[in-house]
Amino acid sequence: MPSSRLPRRFVSLGLALLIGGCTLGNAPFADQSIGNVATFSSPLSYQVYNILAGEMFVKQGNVAQAALHYVAAAQQTTDPAVAQRAVELAMSAEDTPLAGRALERWMTLSPDSTEAVQYQALANLRAEKYAEAVKDLVKIRDAAEKEAGHGFAFIVSLLALEPDSNKSYETFKRYVETVDSSPQAQLALASFALKVEQFEVALQASQAAKKQGTAAEKVQAARWVAKALAGLGKLPDAIQELEALGKDSQDTEFKLDYARLLILADRRVEALPIYQQLYATLPNNVDIIYTLSLLFLEQKSFTAAEPLITKLLTVPERAADASYFMGQIHEGLQRPKQALEVYQQALGGQYSRQATLRIADLLVETASLARARDWLAAQLKATSDNERKVLLLQLDGQILHDQEKYAEAVESFGKALAVKADDPDVLYSRALSTEKLGDFGKAEADLRAVLKLQPDNATVLNALGYMLAVNTQRYAEASDLITKALTGRPDDPAIMDSMGWVLFLSGKPQEAETWLRKAYTLLPDPEVASHLIEVLAARGNKTEAQGILDAMLSKFPDDSLLLNAKAKLVSL
Repeated sequence: MPSSRLPRRFVSLGLALLIGGCTLGNAPFADQSIGNVATFSSPLSYQVYNILAGEMFVKQGNVAQAALHYVAAAQQTTDPAVAQRAVELAMSAEDTPLAGRALERWMTLSPDSTEAVQYQALANLRAEKYAEAVKDLVKIRDAAEKEAGHGFAFIVSLLALEPDSNKSYETFKRYVETVDSSPQAQLALASFALKVEQFEVALQASQAAKKQGTAAEKVQAARWVAKALAGLGKLPDAIQELEALGKDSQDTEFKLDYARLLILADRRVEALPIYQQLYATLPNNVDIIYTLSLLFLEQKSFTAAEPLITKLLTVPERAADASYFMGQIHEGLQRPKQALEVYQQALGGQYSRQATLRIADLLVETASLARARDWLAAQLKATSDNERKVLLLQLDGQILHDQEKYAEAVESFGKALAVKADDPDVLYSRALSTEKLGDFGKAEADLRAVLKLQPDNATVLNALGYMLAVNTQRYAEASDLITKALTGRPDDPAIMDSMGWVLFLSGKPQEAETWLRKAYTLLPDPEVASHLIEVLAARGNKTEAQGILDAMLSKFPDDSLLLNAKAKLVSL
């Protein structure tokens, strides 16, 4: 900017702006606009005023008003830096028309500025003028290549900085279609497409790069192919794409992609040794530590998980989660006192609900029901959050239910519903306790209230169907509910058991046996076993029924359902 001595009157005004609380006359500074300021003694004074005003608005966080002042200043100067600042502010304010005016001035003052073309490319992109944006990218690429090389990488990084990923993708897609379809361009397009979940485009682009690229490009292309296939729900194909390379590759990113796909496909046992290799290479990578510790916990390898979780406890953003997992480890290693201590540290984190439940259960186990209820009551008194209030009251009801104090449980569930009416989880819990009290009408009403909110809830459909089957003779209605539950969860053994039992009660023992055998194979627990034993005995197969009973009693000698089945079997 040309140097010049400011008129004395304007110098005083400038000092007032900087020192006197940012006011002009009697009006607040933030209310001023370009059109209502006093007449200035020269274009330079007007220019300097707008620059000062612009910077003051920047400090106040009013970028839009700052941009207006800088655009006005740009019209009064031959300094391209002022016009550039105007462009930057207008772009930041997302005022595309104003940015266009500022860009026009900047390019007039500095027609050879590559940086101006960069901003023009972004302005065209944001205005969805993709063909114009592509022309700008070509100019930027060629200039960058001539100056320092890596022109292609420069335009890719420029687009990657744009907050609107969809517009970056649309721009680069047209660049590949009209300018450059080389393997490196196809790889970049696949990356942009993956970011906006355009998986078909990503797959086509990465497959094209895989066919024509260098060895390194083919490896990268395989990663993008796998990600695109996973995004399309084709996990087996995605895993196959990486399998040969993933096992032997020394590239940690490649191995990580492969291991993550295995987890998504529920092949966690295969993922575990890969994560162990990754941890040996990157022992301070928090994400790898986190996932590996969960894999160990899932397999109940508590001793292996403990040092990993100990590391996570030192990472502030992971400390609450790690506290919950450490509680799981202490429980697994029979250290309930330590578990109670660390679960307290998990409250407030994303596992707060689970930690609260575990604290309540552990207090019942290690102290008493009264101690657990006192702790829940103290937590309830300390919170003003309604969601947490509902949780605490529901847990109070749950531990009462588990102790067969069903009337008190119903009372606690009612208090929770007074805080949040029609909470489906609480309604479901209250129905289970009400059924135990023999009030099937109220239990049915609660379950139907849940189904009104969640018509396809398989758990509730199954619960209502089973309750009707065992407490009424409405077998057809029960069968319809359980059939609908099976539609939602066809492989759920608990629902298979319900179907078998309602078929037996409605006089179809042969069909019942088929369902109960399926259920018992998947879930050999006392309830399913007792149903299968009774059906087998009713069909004259007492020998097999006795064999199943003996096997189950050896594992669950005091189970009431099995003992009841034994009594029935003896009486036949």
